Amino acid sequence: MGGAPTGAGGTASPGQGGSTSTGAAAPAPVGGAVSGEGGTTAANGGSQAQGGAIASSSGGKITFSSAGRGGAFVLLPPDEPGAGGAAGVCSSLQVVPGIPTVLILVDNSSSMFEPTDESPWDLLYSTLMADDGAIKTLAPKVRFGFTSFKGNNIPQMNETDEACAKLTSVPIALDNFAAIDKTYTMLGAEWDPNVKWETPTGHALARAATDLAAFQGDPPGPKSILLVTDGNPNTCQIVDPQCGQDLSIKAVQDAYTAGIKTFVVGIGEVIVGNNGCEPSWGRCGPDHLQDIANAGLGLPVEPPPETFVWQSCADAYGRELQGTYDTTGMPGAAKFYTAENAAQLTTAIEELLTALACTVEMDVRVTGNPAVGSVLVGVGKEPQVYGDPNGWKLEDNRYQVTLQGAACEKFKAEQTLDITFPCDPLTGMPVAVKR
Repeated sequence: MGGAPTGAGGTASPGQGGSTSTGAAAPAPVGGAVSGEGGTTAANGGSQAQGGAIASSSGGKITFSSAGRGGAFVLLPPDEPGAGGAAGVCSSLQVVPGIPTVLILVDNSSSMFEPTDESPWDLLYSTLMADDGAIKTLAPKVRFGFTSFKGNNIPQMNETDEACAKLTSVPIALDNFAAIDKTYTMLGAEWDPNVKWETPTGHALARAATDLAAFQGDPPGPKSILLVTDGNPNTCQIVDPQCGQDLSIKAVQDAYTAGIKTFVVGIGEVIVGNNGCEPSWGRCGPDHLQDIANAGLGLPVEPPPETFVWQSCADAYGRELQGTYDTTGMPGAAKFYTAENAAQLTTAIEELLTALACTVEMDVRVTGNPAVGSVLVGVGKEPQVYGDPNGWKLEDNRYQVTLQGAACEKFKAEQTLDITFPCDPLTGMPVAVKR
C-alpha cells in the first residue's frame, strides 16, 4: 500500500524545502500518494514531484533514494543517521522548561530543640519560613515538599521497618509556603523534652527518595533533596553509638541513581564535634557531611577507617559496607554547608535553593553543539552567553540548563525564560532531539 517515486537519479537537495532533481514519478498503486509530473506527495508537511519540494515540520530528516525502480523517501528521527543520499531537513526546537522540585528533609530529633533558648529547630524555622526567605520567594516557580523525621528510641528494628522513624510530610506543590509553615509550627509545638528521639538519617533518606521518585510533575523538572541535620546518624538496629554513616551514604547514592541529587546543611552539634560518633568507627561531623555532599552529586566518597569493620557498628548490616567508596584516595569535593548562626544559615539556604531554582529541565536532549542554542531571560528576552559565569551552561546529562550569576538573578526576579535549539549552521542538522 502506498506508491513510491522512481526515475533516474532523482535526489533531494539539503535544507528545508530542498527541491527534487530530474526523474519522473511512476504511477501510484492504490493508496499511494505519488502523482505524475507536477503532482505532489504529502509527508509531514512536505511535497515531492518534478519541480516540487521535500520539507519537514517535525524537526526530523528526510532521506530520498532514487536508484532505479522502487526508490522511496523515509522520515527518520532527528538523531538517526540518514541513508541513501540523505538530505538534512530540520527545524528549530522550542524547549519547554520543566519546574524544579525540592524536598526539604529536616532532622526532628531531640537535639534539634537543645538548647531551648536558641535551638537549631527555631533557627531553621526563622530562616526557612521568613517572609523574605528563599522558600516564600521561590514558591511560585519551585515545587517544594517538606518532610521531618525522628527515630524511635527502640533498637533492633529492621532498616526498612517504617516504625523505625516517624515521618511528617507536606505534599509537593507549587506555592506551598503556607502548608509548610503550618506543619513546621505544629511540629515545634509537639516537642516533649521527656521523650528522646533519634536520627536514623539513612532510613529517612531512603523513604523520602522513594516518595520523590514517584512524584510526577507536569511539566517535569529536576528533583533534589535538601537535608538539614544537626547530628551524626544512627541506624534503626543500633541507636547508640551513632554509626549510620554508611547507610546514609547508601541511601543518597541510591537516590542519585534514581535521578535525585542531595544537598546537605549541617547545623548545631554536627559541625563542632563528634558527639556519639567515634572517628575510629566511621567518618564523623564535617567529614560525614562532606561524604553526603559527594554522594549527592555522584562523586567519589572516602571510605571509613579499616577499623570500622571490627567495631559494633558493623553488626548493623552484617559487617559489610553498603555504600560505594573510592579506594584510590581521590574523593570528591562537593560543596556542603554549615551554619552556626542565623546569618550563616540564611546565606546557605538561599544560596542552595537559588541554585536549584536556576537549573531547569528541558523536554529535549542536546546531541550537538550546545553553543548553538538560544537562551533568553527576562521579560525583555535578553540573550545569554553559553559557558559564561553570568550566562548559562548545559549539565552533563545534556537535558538540564543551569543559569549562572546575573542570568540566574534576572530569572529569579522576572521568572521568564525562553530556550530554543535551532539547526547547526555548519551542518544543517539538529543539535537537540525530543526526549
